[in-house]
Amino acid sequence: MKARYAFCILLAFMILAAACSRLQSISQPATSQERPATFDVSLYQGQEILGGDDINFADLLDGGKPIVLNFWGGDCPPCRAEMPAFQNVFENHEDELIFLGVDVGTFFGLGTRQDALDLLRELNITYPAGSSNRTPMVNYKVTALPTTIFFGANGEVFQRVAGALNESRMELIVSAMLGPP
Repeated sequence: MKARYAFCILLAFMILAAACSRLQSISQPATSQERPATFDVSLYQGQEILGGDDINFADLLDGGKPIVLNFWGGDCPPCRAEMPAFQNVFENHEDELIFLGVDVGTFFGLGTRQDALDLLRELNITYPAGSSNRTPMVNYKVTALPTTIFFGANGEVFQRVAGALNESRMELIVSAMLGPP
């Protein structure tokens, strides 16, 4: 009985770890088939940056600035680990591009809205973040958290990364997306 219980706990932990992230992040260049999808985001924070409580992602794409779109969850350990790096890159480039974190943890069993709000507060995250429905996860084939999609100023997908990013890798992608100064 104890062995069966231990096996069930181990299996549950493995499933949670697989759902939360892959051991190695996977970076993919944009494909011509992947086009930006429209969806609404109810902001937890960043209303003053994006201009309202509820925003439509298509409106952001039409703004002519590159966008870093990050899917995360309040109880996702790799998401928690990468958020300070996102904050630093946001602070370095907030005039050049838009950052948006979309909390989808509830769809992965990785946190509630309150868990997300608590994490943002605990880590002193100030870039815009909010929640959405399943539409962006389905349209962008988000199967692991965190997942980050980089959009060029033209509104097309520049690159997507499934898994956690460190600050130096994020800076490399952002610099390539922004191009020469």
